[in-house]
Amino acid sequence: MKAMHSLYLLFTCAMCVACSSPCKVIWTEGPKDPETGKATHMMEIVNPPAGTEWTIWFNQFRTPVIMEEGAMADIQHLSGTMYRVVPMAEGKDTIRLRYQAKPLVNQCRAPEGFYLQKKGQKAEPLDAKYVFLPAEEKHSFEYTAVEVGVYDIIPRLKSVEMADGETDITALANGEVMMTEGQVPGWYRITIDGGITIEAADEAGAYYASVTLDNIRRNAAGKPVPNAVVTDWPDMPYRGFMLDVSRNFTTKDNLLKLIDLLAHYKVNYLHLHLGDDEGWRVEIDALPELTSYGAFRSIPVLAEDGTFSEPEALQVTYCTTPDRNDATSSGNGYYSHADYVEILRYAAARQIHVIPEFDTPGHSRAAIKSMEVRAQRTGDVSCLLSEAADTSKYTSVQDYTDNAINVALPSTYKFIDTVFDGIIALYEEAGVPLDAIHVGGDEVPEGAWVGSPACQALMAQNGWEKTDLLKDYFISNVLDIAESKGVKIAGWQEVAQHLQPETYEKLKRNVFTIYLWAVSRGRVDQAYTMANDGIQVVLSNASHNYFDMAYNDSKLERGHSWSGFVSEKTSFSFLPYAIKCKTELTQAGRPNIIGTQGQLWSETIRNFDHVSYYIFPKAVGQFERAWNAVPAWGKDDEEAFLADFDKFFSIVVEHEYPYYDSIGITYHKN
Repeated sequence: MKAMHSLYLLFTCAMCVACSSPCKVIWTEGPKDPETGKATHMMEIVNPPAGTEWTIWFNQFRTPVIMEEGAMADIQHLSGTMYRVVPMAEGKDTIRLRYQAKPLVNQCRAPEGFYLQKKGQKAEPLDAKYVFLPAEEKHSFEYTAVEVGVYDIIPRLKSVEMADGETDITALANGEVMMTEGQVPGWYRITIDGGITIEAADEAGAYYASVTLDNIRRNAAGKPVPNAVVTDWPDMPYRGFMLDVSRNFTTKDNLLKLIDLLAHYKVNYLHLHLGDDEGWRVEIDALPELTSYGAFRSIPVLAEDGTFSEPEALQVTYCTTPDRNDATSSGNGYYSHADYVEILRYAAARQIHVIPEFDTPGHSRAAIKSMEVRAQRTGDVSCLLSEAADTSKYTSVQDYTDNAINVALPSTYKFIDTVFDGIIALYEEAGVPLDAIHVGGDEVPEGAWVGSPACQALMAQNGWEKTDLLKDYFISNVLDIAESKGVKIAGWQEVAQHLQPETYEKLKRNVFTIYLWAVSRGRVDQAYTMANDGIQVVLSNASHNYFDMAYNDSKLERGHSWSGFVSEKTSFSFLPYAIKCKTELTQAGRPNIIGTQGQLWSETIRNFDHVSYYIFPKAVGQFERAWNAVPAWGKDDEEAFLADFDKFFSIVVEHEYPYYDSIGITYHKN
C-alpha cells in the first residue's frame, strides 16, 4: 500500500509540475495507536499556491489536532466543525501535514469541503482524494427468512380472519366508509368478500384502511387475494418521526416524498427541527432575516487578528459547499411562507400532524446571528437575543461559543412572541391544528450567562445565586407567552427538569408532551417518573430510535455511534411500556406514555439519498412498535422475540425492498 501510494504521489506531483494542474488535497487515514488511542493522519496539499497568503477551509467533526514538529502549515479550529490550513512556509510541489487526532470512527467523518482562498480573492473548491484504511461491509444482524403472504404488511395487522374464496381487488374501488361508534381512535375494519367494505371509527381510521388496502394490492401484484376480515387499530396515539432540517436542509419536494413514505407506515406526527445553531428553515414574515441570512452558509471573513465575521451568511458547517448561492448545497435553503402552508396541508391530507421546533435557549446560534444582522441592517434591536457586553465563556456540545440566547433581555421574549405569532398564522392559513410549538430546551452549555451584565443584574434583583434559576425564568416566560396565545409547548426532557414548583405546575398546564431522548445511561427512570406525575411523554430514546446512529460498526456505514448502533432489529426490540428501570409505570401513568418517535439528526447528511438511507428500513421497526406497542413475546422471551423478528424482517425484505425500488429511493440492505 505504501509503495503504491508513493508511486501515485510521485506521478501526481510530476503531472502538477508538467501541466500546472490546480491545487488539490489528498487525505490519508492513519491507524490507531494502541498506546495513545490516537491516530496520525496525513493531509497532503498538492501543488499549493506560491507564497503564504492563502488558506484552505474545510469541515471536520471536532477533534483536537496535534501537528508534527516541523510542519509547514498549521491546522486551526475556528468554531463548530470549521477548520482551516494556515501555511507557515512556502511549499513547492506538495505540503505534507502529519497530525495526531482521534481515529476515524467511519469514513463519513473524514475532513470534507475543501476550499482554497487566496488573499483578497473568492474561495474556490478543491478536489479531494481519500486513502482510507481497509474496511468491509457488514451485516447488522442475522435472521431466518420465513414465508409471508399478501396480508403481511408493516405495521402488522391486529387481526386477519380468513374466509372462503378469493377476490380480485386490483380494480375494485374502496367504496364508502361506514363510521362506527364505540371504537378507539384510528380503528378500522375491512371486509373482502367479492367486494370491499370499510368501517372506521373516524377519518384517521378510514385513511388507515385505505393505506392497508394499497399495501395488500401491492403485495398481491394483480392476483386475487383470499377473502378475509381485517380488524386493526393503533396502540399509541402518537407515532412520530423527527427530521432535522436545520443542520442540513431537505427541500420541500423531497419532504413531500418523505411524508408519503411516512403515511405508508401510518405515522401520524412529523416533528420538524427547524431552528438550531446551523440554520433557520421556515420563513417568519415579521423577521425576514431569519431566512434571508440564517438559512444560508458561506466562507467567513477573517480579520488580521484571527477573529472572523459572518456578514452575508452563517459560517460553513456540516456541509461540503460554502457558497450561499449554491441551491444544491444541503447547507442552504428554507421553506417559504407558501411552502410551509403547502407542507402542512399535504401532511394533513395524510393524517399527519406537523410539530415545529426551534431549539431555545441553547442550540440557537442561527437565530442569534440573524437578529444581530437585523439590528445592524435596520437598527431594530427589539428582537436581539444577545448582549454586546456579555463576556461569558463556554463551549457547546457542538463546539460553539456563542449559541445561547440571553434569557435576561426583554427583546428575547419579544422575539419568541413574534415567532409564535408567525407560526400560529401559518397553521391558521393552512387550516390545520397546531398541537404544540416545540421550544427545545436541551444542552445549554455550562458557563452561559455567567458574564452577562443583564443576567447578573436579574439574578441580583431576585436574590438568585445560581444561573440554574435563569433557565426557570426563561421557561416560565415562554409558558406565559404560550398560555396567552392558547397554544401548547413541547420540549426535550430538560424543559421539565430542575424547575421551581410554580413553574413546574405552569408547565403541566401548558405542555403538550415532553420528548425523552436520554432514556439510557442510567436516566431511564425519567420517562416513567414524568408519566406517573401526569405529563404526557413521547419516548424518543437515543439507544433505539436515533436513526443518525450507524446501522453497524462497519467504517463504510454513515452515521454516529455515541449511543451505539441502531438497526431494524434495535428499533423493533423497544418495549415502550416495559423499560427496564427502577421506576414502575403506574396504571395512571401508562396512558401518559402517548407514543414513540424516531429522530434523524442531520450532521452526517448531505443529500436526500442519505435521508432515505438512514430511515429505510431502520425506522420501520419503530413504526411497527408505535402501532403494535405490546408484542406477545414481552421483554424476557428471547426465542419468541427472534421468531417474531424473523417474520417482521421477512416482510421487510419481501414487500418493503420492492416497494422502495418501485419508487426509486435509496435504502439500506442488511
